[in-house]
Amino acid sequence: MSTELAARYARAEALLAHNLKKLIHSPQVTPHWIRDTETFWYRNQTAEGVRFVVVDAEAGTKEPAFDHERLAAALGELLDEEFGPAELPFFGIEIADASVRVVVKEQRIEVALDDYSATILGPAHGSETRSPDGRWAVGLRDHNLYLRDLTTDSERQLTTDGAEAFSYGTPPDASASRVMHENLGFTAAPLVAWSPDSTRFLTHRLDQRDLELMHLVRSAPLDGGRPTAMTYRYAMVGDEHVATAEFFVFDAETGRATQAKGEPVPMDYVSAIALGHAWWGDDGTKAYWLSANRGGHTARLHELDPSTGEVSVLQEESSDTNVLHGPQFTDRHVKVLASGEVLWWSERTGWGHLYLYAPDRSVRTVTAGDWLVRAIVSVDQQARRVLFTAAGREAGADPYLQELYSVSLDGGDVTAVTADGLDHDPRPSRSGRYFVDVTSRADVPAVSVLRDAAGAVVLELERADASALYAAGWTPAERVIVKAADGVTDLRCAIYKPHDFDPSATYPVLDEIYPGPQISTTPLRFPLSGGVMTAERHAATFAALGFVVVAVDARGTAMRDRAFQDHVRLGGGEYADDHAAAIRELAKTRPWMDLERVGTYGHSGGGYASTRCLLLAPDLFKVAVSSAGDHDDRIYHAWWGERFYGLADEFDFAPRSNVVLAGNLEGKLLLAHGGMDDNVTPHLTLRLVDALIEAGKDFDLLIVPNADHRMFHQQAYWLRRRWDYFVRHLMGETPPEYRIADIPADPELLAEYGG
Repeated sequence: MSTELAARYARAEALLAHNLKKLIHSPQVTPHWIRDTETFWYRNQTAEGVRFVVVDAEAGTKEPAFDHERLAAALGELLDEEFGPAELPFFGIEIADASVRVVVKEQRIEVALDDYSATILGPAHGSETRSPDGRWAVGLRDHNLYLRDLTTDSERQLTTDGAEAFSYGTPPDASASRVMHENLGFTAAPLVAWSPDSTRFLTHRLDQRDLELMHLVRSAPLDGGRPTAMTYRYAMVGDEHVATAEFFVFDAETGRATQAKGEPVPMDYVSAIALGHAWWGDDGTKAYWLSANRGGHTARLHELDPSTGEVSVLQEESSDTNVLHGPQFTDRHVKVLASGEVLWWSERTGWGHLYLYAPDRSVRTVTAGDWLVRAIVSVDQQARRVLFTAAGREAGADPYLQELYSVSLDGGDVTAVTADGLDHDPRPSRSGRYFVDVTSRADVPAVSVLRDAAGAVVLELERADASALYAAGWTPAERVIVKAADGVTDLRCAIYKPHDFDPSATYPVLDEIYPGPQISTTPLRFPLSGGVMTAERHAATFAALGFVVVAVDARGTAMRDRAFQDHVRLGGGEYADDHAAAIRELAKTRPWMDLERVGTYGHSGGGYASTRCLLLAPDLFKVAVSSAGDHDDRIYHAWWGERFYGLADEFDFAPRSNVVLAGNLEGKLLLAHGGMDDNVTPHLTLRLVDALIEAGKDFDLLIVPNADHRMFHQQAYWLRRRWDYFVRHLMGETPPEYRIADIPADPELLAEYGG
């Protein structure tokens, strides 16, 4: 059995996220639109290697961005090093007139496309935010901003009054990923929103001076020596103060700063700039940002005149729960039109729909019904028509898969642009005249096409090739409808069958859980095809090990109606109830699901929820592995609890704490936490540990020194320990002696963070 189990571990390792890129080719097209043009480039991972492609949407053409062999040779000659044309040493490009610019070995290099001569332009300065035209770059030093002229590599100071906890261009400490940056050795670029013409940029100065302190101890410093302390600002539920931000606009040519007039706005966790909730209008004459009061009951759209600093509130909405700007908290489906009208996404009727506000604040309903508008794709202001995505509009349609639609801004009949039962992920140009549509489903590899503003296909770009993934034993999840614990509400769930499935056998069952109101759980799309954020991450690896894996979009999660999302906040519901009901219903028609061997696992909010399942439904859930869990939201950061559940004086957090249920523990529990988790800090698990000890309960604990919230550090060890725990305690077998290969830092992720 040990040899067979080791083979299963190897199959599971092959399906870890970083290895999927070897098994799926051309998984999606991510367009990098070139400033205000209708041209873009993308990086395509083919079976033969990486190729860069340029698409001219107006001409309807695609071609190689350059001669890969000649460019590899040019770089090799310049840097005295050999580079393969299918493995070029960069992930992004900048297309200029008759040349291409890349960053290699921290140097900016320009390669002429006529004779492929290569020139070093200067150092890359990766921790700076560049303007769209490539002329300027903004950096951060000692809490203050400087501006670099990339044509001369000279810099000048823009601000001098930044200070500790009162810094320009930085996120709140609780979301700054400082530990990850330290561990991986890079510095994040400042948070800046450039105007379309590259003449000005918007940023903020963040005030955290009144926030309470949080403390972490790096028990095993990477360079050895004594433990070191990390102290930073961190607001908890009910604290008197949260971070606030003042907005500024800087002129690149003169360095002149214009401060937005009015009171600072709360910025309790994630920066509005980082979320895309601060932006410039299409013509670059005005800047905008969205803000919310503490608890998220009221949201406002602000307009800034960058010449005077005058700020106007164009739109305001209040709710008895949380005002969102799209089905997920990161969404921003708000558009200010040239006419002064505002296209605004709202859940005011219980379903997310579009409304058009005139400058006098009168409102017109653009879409309506018991279905969900998911995203604004583009607005044709001359034709007064909006292209958007929506889900669940047609009878019997999956309420999570989004199709393309259009409607007049003045209301009227909605026109279906697509009706293929797939999930459409549109990525428009700045003008909205064209967009890349990456179409997929959990069981359908992605097809990436170019469409025009009417939705017509202009050009097919790529088709994903997943033959190697299927050959590795992977099979798509079965998507199923079950009833919630109330016996009425339909829930969507996904079931992964184990490799080499035998319907006459019985298998242990694992539930991958995430309860957050900000995202859903079940996979909607094929692996690596993009789409909305979902919490399912590891089901395929556990199926390779021999488990049945279930993921459930229980009440309280995102992308349905508001009552569904607010199930816990207003209805007092428990996530464990729906998960238990779903698993029991599935097993009625699937005798190969062994309900005597059911386990659960999850990370972050899922760490909380998996432990909670074990504590509240011990008759079903026998084993849990819970990582980075926020087990008591009273002592977690303010944004999560207050925004999604309520302020301390309006929501009773005590019954939601796992700590108060510690005496219920009956099954096997492994608690895991990164020792340097600066988001869900380790004290949240250790408070539960303290309560379990007080209750005399046996459990297992793994603290990973130096690991941050994502647990990148020693990730291979941690994942293997989780596999072992379920194999031993749920499958009833002895884990093999197996070591997962070290998991490399994803260079594309580092590029996203500015490293």
